[in-house]
Amino acid sequence: MRKDNSDFSTAFVSEAGSYIDNRDYFAFMETDDMACYVLADGLDSDQELRSAEMAVKTVLENFMEKPSMSKRRLMRDLREAQEWLQFESRRVRLKASLLMVVTNYNKMVYVSCGNVRLYHFRNGRLNFRSKDHSLAQSLADDGRIPDEATSTHEERGNLLEYLGNPNGVHAHYAKKTQLADGDVLLLATSGMWEDVELAEMLGALEEAKDPVMLTDTLEEVLLSKQRRTVNNYTAAAIYVNKVFQEKPKNRRKLIKRILIALLVFVVMGTGAWITLARMAANKAAALEAMIESAQTADDYARTGDYAKALKSYSEAKNAAIKINDKIHKRLYTAEQKVSQLMVDGDGYVEKADFTKAEASYEKARKSAGLYPPFNVKDIEHKIDQLDSYAETASWMKDGDLKFQGGDYTNALKLYKKANKAAMESGYTSAQKELEKKITETNDKLTSIQQQLKEIQAGKLQAKGDRMMKDLDYEGAMDAYSGAQEIYQEIDKLESVLAMERSIAKAEEKQSAEQQKNGQLPAGLGFSDGAMNETDAGSAANEAPSSAAATPATAKASAGTTPAKKEASSTAKGSGTGNGNASSTKADTSKEQGTTDSAAKAAGESDSPSQDRPAADGK
Repeated sequence: MRKDNSDFSTAFVSEAGSYIDNRDYFAFMETDDMACYVLADGLDSDQELRSAEMAVKTVLENFMEKPSMSKRRLMRDLREAQEWLQFESRRVRLKASLLMVVTNYNKMVYVSCGNVRLYHFRNGRLNFRSKDHSLAQSLADDGRIPDEATSTHEERGNLLEYLGNPNGVHAHYAKKTQLADGDVLLLATSGMWEDVELAEMLGALEEAKDPVMLTDTLEEVLLSKQRRTVNNYTAAAIYVNKVFQEKPKNRRKLIKRILIALLVFVVMGTGAWITLARMAANKAAALEAMIESAQTADDYARTGDYAKALKSYSEAKNAAIKINDKIHKRLYTAEQKVSQLMVDGDGYVEKADFTKAEASYEKARKSAGLYPPFNVKDIEHKIDQLDSYAETASWMKDGDLKFQGGDYTNALKLYKKANKAAMESGYTSAQKELEKKITETNDKLTSIQQQLKEIQAGKLQAKGDRMMKDLDYEGAMDAYSGAQEIYQEIDKLESVLAMERSIAKAEEKQSAEQQKNGQLPAGLGFSDGAMNETDAGSAANEAPSSAAATPATAKASAGTTPAKKEASSTAKGSGTGNGNASSTKADTSKEQGTTDSAAKAAGESDSPSQDRPAADGK
């Protein structure tokens, strides 16, 4: 119940400054017996993962499982954060600077890696400040520059140690420090301490009565400098208002406990041997896992699957760390680095950033010769393909511009050209994208063609409507038939049926018009009466011209288009005929004359005995 018998208050401020994203991250947790405060500053540029947040959460999760102030435990928590960053370093290497402060509400320890600083103030003065793992701090330790110059020295950001370092994590663990009532702990990232001097911090501390006022004042001081660029900044203040008071130690009890512990150690000697045996078995299992992971990674590297090789090399390296095999750890770390370079290069190719891809591949090529699993020729082949990839990407880009401008025909040509080049060069990621673009462009062209045909059919339909109004039923049917064919071609069934109805209506109008003009049903060429069967037969045999007219008239009544034309000419002839015998000739084109002419032609046949009044039909 240490927390209930002490008084610690915390506040912090964290902003992105002039940037869009804030890559700093602060979090803390207070249990009944211990509290842990962690601040990290992300040093990478990954757009999806946040290294600072990942590191802080990993440390706090491990601390929550087993709170401790021991160096072994805290360094283990830091190593797990380091391994997690390395494992997630797929696109870029994740890096972070981190500071962890742990207290039992009476004493405190801290672990730092990078340049996140801890300031310990007591009685309004600086008690101590943590040291950075930077080249500037190294110069100050050697006496080459003053210690206070480290905040402004040009090498202050040149870090020698940080989380995510491929050479491993080497953090600084500070021994326990006794806390006192009124102490103030300030955790700050470089964005804060670079622009706020120690004297300004002391001035803010003198004015502030609580951690909220202190962090707000420090932020005001920082922003008042009006720098052209303000980096991400974070300041977390912990006010130790009252520490937990521990009971004085009883020396006799301490000696008694030591003697009991020695006795237990002697008695449990056998158990210790069993424990050692288990440790040996665990080490053997870790060794077996290391060898298996390494062989798997080598197989992936030989086949060019560098993403899977990267994961397996990481597992092999972690296994080497567990058994403290430094030689294999360095080997797998180096092979992991080559795999990472290849994965980065492939990622740049997918983003069409071929300059960075070439630089990454070149670095991998220089190191690959030292490690047999990697095929140098394969890497060189990837480098040689970059020119072809760049040309393919250029054609694709030109196609996109044509597509955006509505020039789908030329866009399709460029996409097909780029797709062919991608297939030949093995540019699979571009090929997949180009197939989608080709399909999309074809759909656009098909849609446009259908729209054009629909417009063409609409024009024919409108033409048919105009001809119907002008009583040109023959032309209307032709126009409707053309529109119907187009509608059927583009699968507009409703419009096809509409044209069918329009054609039927035109035929009906034409038939009515023919009857109105006096044309008889097909097969009869007389208007004054009907011939009997014998006379009709004689007329058919003796007057070929009249007989020839009968099928034409029959076709007109049948409703076909050629028949309609002949029926129209016949109707016109019937309107102008005067019944004179001289108007009937043997010429076939004039056999559709008036009904009187046809009757006279029949009267002059080889059957003179026919009675003319018989034509009256009564």
